[in-house]
Amino acid sequence: MIFQASIEHSPLLSGSVDMIFTDPPYLREYLHTYGWLAREAARVLKPGGFVLAMCVGVHLNDVFRLFGKVDELSYYWLYQLIMRDASSGVAWRHDGNGSANPIAARAKHIIAYSKGKAISRTATTGVLWDVGPDKRYHHWGQAVGACRYYIDCFTAPGDLVYDPFIGGGTTAVACELSGRRWIASDTDPVALETTRKRLAGEFLPRAVTLFDMAELER
Repeated sequence: MIFQASIEHSPLLSGSVDMIFTDPPYLREYLHTYGWLAREAARVLKPGGFVLAMCVGVHLNDVFRLFGKVDELSYYWLYQLIMRDASSGVAWRHDGNGSANPIAARAKHIIAYSKGKAISRTATTGVLWDVGPDKRYHHWGQAVGACRYYIDCFTAPGDLVYDPFIGGGTTAVACELSGRRWIASDTDPVALETTRKRLAGEFLPRAVTLFDMAELER
């Protein structure tokens, strides 16, 4: 199911979702959406369900602060995606006096929280080598492989996964590949239409080994 809505005004029923996997916008002006995400996760997740959200290192302190305000959520882990692409981005740090130094940001983070105490369905790896972002469907798009890996680790076949920042449809494609049900939303109608078109044409014609991320992106 795909619908247009802000996560702040989601129509989902309370306690109806097994997992939220999403990639909110990273710009500082959108950091408040992580607060919305944490509150909505506490509402819509089933007990023992998980929310995993991508974020960049420069904003980690703020993201942890926003999630820490929601008592129903328990911190689980901070996962790292190491990008193979050497041009994966630069973060600039300023001293307030006009000087700045860059940090080669070749890793993205995924924060994981559970609703109450819980553990993943399978063992997980804290550091995952990823093929890098996939910008074919959205300017902030991510690769399917890492998304599929964590969905597989934290849910069982048939479970319901929600992505409130669907962008180019990566989470929906990962769910289709791994046999999970999914719900997707976004405030951008173009992103929703892109997801619909992508799902109409992007299905793998053969089985793919879960950890073979390079194959998954071909």
